[in-house]
Amino acid sequence: MKFNNLLQNFYDAKNGYYRHLAIILGKNYLDNTIELIKTYLQVNSNPRIAYAFHPWVNGSKDRLATLKDIIKTNEIVDIDYSSSEKYLGESFDLTILDAVDDFRPNYISRLVDLTRGGGLAIIYSDDISDINKLYKFSLTRNGVVKNLFENRFIKIAINSRGIILVKDNEIKFKPFSSSEVSKPHKKSYDKTIPKSLYDLCLTDDQVKLIREFDFVLEKGKRILIVTAPRGRGKSAGVGLALSFYVKRTLSKPTNVIITSPSYYSSQAIIQFLEEGLRALKIRYKKKISKEGKIMKISAGEVNIKWTSPDLAKDESGDLIIVDEAAALGIENLEYIRNSWDKIVFISTIHGYEGSGKAFMKYINSLDNSQIIKLDYPIRYAKGDPVEKFIYNVMLLDAEPEVYNNTQFMEITQEELFSNEELLRQIYGILVSAHYRNSPDDLMFLGDMAFQRIFTIGYNAVAEIVEEGNLDETTAEHILNGEENEGNLIPHRIIKYMRIRNFGKLKGWRIMRIAVTPELQNQGLGTKLLSNVEKIALKNSIDWIGSSFVADYKVLNFWIKNGFKPIYLASRKNEGLGGYSIIVMKALTASAEKFLVELGKLLKDKILRTSHQVYFNVNPRILAKILTNIEFKKEIEIDNTYVSKIYAYLNGKIPYNSASEAIHAIAEKYFYDLSFKLDEEEVSAIIARTFQGKSWSHTAKMLGVNNQEAENLLRRGIEKIVKKYYGQKEKDYIEL
Repeated sequence: MKFNNLLQNFYDAKNGYYRHLAIILGKNYLDNTIELIKTYLQVNSNPRIAYAFHPWVNGSKDRLATLKDIIKTNEIVDIDYSSSEKYLGESFDLTILDAVDDFRPNYISRLVDLTRGGGLAIIYSDDISDINKLYKFSLTRNGVVKNLFENRFIKIAINSRGIILVKDNEIKFKPFSSSEVSKPHKKSYDKTIPKSLYDLCLTDDQVKLIREFDFVLEKGKRILIVTAPRGRGKSAGVGLALSFYVKRTLSKPTNVIITSPSYYSSQAIIQFLEEGLRALKIRYKKKISKEGKIMKISAGEVNIKWTSPDLAKDESGDLIIVDEAAALGIENLEYIRNSWDKIVFISTIHGYEGSGKAFMKYINSLDNSQIIKLDYPIRYAKGDPVEKFIYNVMLLDAEPEVYNNTQFMEITQEELFSNEELLRQIYGILVSAHYRNSPDDLMFLGDMAFQRIFTIGYNAVAEIVEEGNLDETTAEHILNGEENEGNLIPHRIIKYMRIRNFGKLKGWRIMRIAVTPELQNQGLGTKLLSNVEKIALKNSIDWIGSSFVADYKVLNFWIKNGFKPIYLASRKNEGLGGYSIIVMKALTASAEKFLVELGKLLKDKILRTSHQVYFNVNPRILAKILTNIEFKKEIEIDNTYVSKIYAYLNGKIPYNSASEAIHAIAEKYFYDLSFKLDEEEVSAIIARTFQGKSWSHTAKMLGVNNQEAENLLRRGIEKIVKKYYGQKEKDYIEL
């Protein structure tokens, strides 16, 4: 067998608790995969096997069936790529990725990581650069796409130890040694935690986490922050710590909320909470959903339940645990911080769930907090070569430096991917300034052809996608509901706003703009935008725009630079954790016409539908949008309404009795905007009057108490009514 010379390496990996990764390519990919598996089975005859693929694609099930016949087992956990997130807490000895139909960085990073020490991960495909692969095809426009990501992937694999590269009959492999790693371990028991919980811990880091979890039991507001790279057992450790928390609060009515971007992000907490409760001999009940999810665990007087972030932040309870917190964004974390006294934030640092530097900057600013950092891996040995390869090839730990350079320049994709230091710098800036990042972003940067990259001194970066200039057929397809992700802004405007001719314009969508964290708030982003605009004008571009998840600071940046909001998604993007917004600057008269019309439509929609469509949007964001759309319309107010408003302001009737009058005069203000209110006053009016939030919910959104929230609304409405109608002597009318 051609792989027999790898046997000794597999035995060494088993003894050293580290992993190998095999990348198998070429026309003989399936035969070579089968032969390598047979070789591995000589070292581990009864492995736990995972097989990931797209089961709905023709031929994919046949390949799985072939492997099952050869391996002579049905004990294979087959994982649909699209639902692979639910397996994040599991471990396998042999993990096989069918990349014939899809070679997607997100899936590779997530699923290779499921392999435990001593195990083997295999990625097999005919050609990883094939244009017909699903994610690759989504980056293709007019039949054009690049292979820079894949070429770099193979180059790094060839030069990385512990990575087996097979192409037909050629094998490239640089051995790794168990002498270079250290297995998970812990010191002797020190009696600070129950022995039964200590025995469940794999590292001193987890023991420390259980011990220091007591921080949240102290009086007053307490925020415990648990950070670690992937695979360090942070969620498992929190689950064990939570079981000890339950033991000490069994007889006291206690409500604990667990939340995360998806249920599966938190399943390790729930799994190890159960293990901890069993170890502590605590009887408990659990509520399971139809899908098999454990939604609630009750022990004594303690109730622990998982809830989605939108609902969790408004729950009442004694403790909230937020897993993969960085992925929720600062706005949501701030809301939780304002609403809860006892908080645990858990987040991956240097991983595909969130960004390291931006989140760390936030948590380091928090008062009444304590940070616990976990460093030692538990699924495999420290120093594992596969972890090193994945971090390197996906740039999971890319962190930018500060360059002494102020020159504006354009960088080609080819220049970027041929210079590892430059790529790490530019990509590091892009991911450090954003909360939601994934390895897919790196493939987009390398393979999407219709983009341009500009920088100021390698300290600020703008990644731009060329959009628009669509023909009649393409516009018709979009109108009829077909996707066109290569033209995101024209797609949203044509499909949802039903403005077909917008697609004829040529535009630049600024997909990302970012500044090295140490140099932010110094005007570099604005300077970069100004230079990009000049280049766009020289290229006869009609508009520049950007689409992003609605965030107050980000929106404020664009508005300060002369961009106008033109679109706000009607549904929350669950994957991104918020509502997408589009801003635009017109560079030609043709584009200006569309800008005005789109602003009008957006203002109308927000004012008419905020109580249902935009109920969950931060009112500060709606305030920023409404006060920066210049469309005007005359609104007449009945004298009865004016009298009711004054009666409310004079304390003679409650808000609800004057709510329709307040709604009408506030609408008049937003269609006029001839004078400015304080932003907090505008936000309070929007939250209570247009979104229909309670005083309590309004107060939480604004970070104030209930009375302050109503005072803000009162002050704003008083300014409006006096501006339009002066000071009335009577707060009633006579017919």
